Amino acid sequence: MFCTAKIIRYLDGQLLLEPDCDLAREIARKNIQEVELYLPDGRRLSPKQRKKICAICDDVARYQSDAPYYVRPLLTAMFCEDVDSDLFTLSRKPKKVELPDGSKITLEPCDMTAARLFIDWLIQFCFYWRVPTSDSLLCMCDDIERYLYHCLAYRKCAICNKPAETHHVDRVGMGRDREMVVHVGLLAIALCREHHDEAHAREKALFAENHIHGIELDQYLCDRLKLNTKERS
Repeated sequence: MFCTAKIIRYLDGQLLLEPDCDLAREIARKNIQEVELYLPDGRRLSPKQRKKICAICDDVARYQSDAPYYVRPLLTAMFCEDVDSDLFTLSRKPKKVELPDGSKITLEPCDMTAARLFIDWLIQFCFYWRVPTSDSLLCMCDDIERYLYHCLAYRKCAICNKPAETHHVDRVGMGRDREMVVHVGLLAIALCREHHDEAHAREKALFAENHIHGIELDQYLCDRLKLNTKERS
């Protein structure tokens, strides 16, 4: 089992941790007496990033009825090919692997920047292929701006990932004809019907609770969402 923890205090050689999940049952069932401790150096991917990547890959594996140990390296290879990057490993140490032609290469550990891009790629992959996830991808994103952009592009609710509508943070109603308004540059966010209604009633509180916000609509988003982009006489 893998989880991350917050350091609460280090005093006189004793380290107090607060894990991000309930470990009581696991510790009691296996009578665990010690743990492996890894302190990220700030350059390689963090334990939290690794956990997010593994969680999304596991969701893809579950959707495809495949084994996670097969899907993770496959998705990693697909990502590296898409962004024209060298293959890497999610392990903390370099890893030697054998290629189909029999040659061997050493994979270097993924760094934090590549991990951030990989998480963003995985989120887009799930939206494109409509992969159901065990938790909202809002909890998994490492770049909130890119996540909110993908939500609009794929019409996925930024909070729960259900099919979404466009909620205009910059109001276009109030006597204005939506068909006449130029939407490029306006702030918007993708929300399902339930959260859309809630946003009209308590937008500021809803956004603060979920750490989300509106982003500027560009030409690409307006085209995908079929929003007007030209002045009409």
